[in-house]
Amino acid sequence: MTSVSPPARSRWHTLATDISSVMGIVLSLALVISMSVEAFTSPSMFERQIYNDIQLWVCLYFLAELFVMLCYAEHKGRYLLRSFPLLLLYIPYQSLFAHFAVVLSDETRYLLRLLPIVRGGVALVILTRMTIKNRINSLFVTYIVIFLVLCYFQILAFYIFEANINPLVKNYGDALWWAALTVTTLGSNIVPVTTTGKIATAVLAVIGMTTFPIFTVYITTLVQNLNRKQASPHQS
Repeated sequence: MTSVSPPARSRWHTLATDISSVMGIVLSLALVISMSVEAFTSPSMFERQIYNDIQLWVCLYFLAELFVMLCYAEHKGRYLLRSFPLLLLYIPYQSLFAHFAVVLSDETRYLLRLLPIVRGGVALVILTRMTIKNRINSLFVTYIVIFLVLCYFQILAFYIFEANINPLVKNYGDALWWAALTVTTLGSNIVPVTTTGKIATAVLAVIGMTTFPIFTVYITTLVQNLNRKQASPHQS
């Protein structure tokens, strides 16, 4: 009976993790694109099924991937416990609730639409840490990605729920203007009128207040490191 040596197992596990991360990003991008197309082309994105159909198949892929990785895991109980939060993101809630005729509010339905996309964010963080060896650069790129993704979803949510109700939100450009002033905490002349719009405004302001100082620290660190490198030859 042949057994897989630890180096071979490690190489296989690393390759499988890399492929899983890339596929997670690609499929999540497909979800984001389909969601955006529905938001920009339909008066009510909740009436169309393009995104729901894509989401169902993507979630089924994620569940199958988790099952395969579980079968090959050396410590299955530990792997399942560690992967349980991701399992909650893989469940196609939209399709399940639609099948059982469960009535939900628009806000809840929109939140459920975002859950599978979070899987792509997790994969992108893992892939970033693998490809960027420098710990500071890796953290910085990760923060940028998280910042951009969170901002985009807040803008999209604001646009979807405010466009047909708020007279100040006539197009997507108005939502971008609102986001630019809100995330920098300057304050926008566009005042939200829906509950989702108010929550998005508060969340976006918090994102701006917590993320911009990270950029300042990173740039300061780069300048300090550059000054040390320039000063080293003179000191030697």
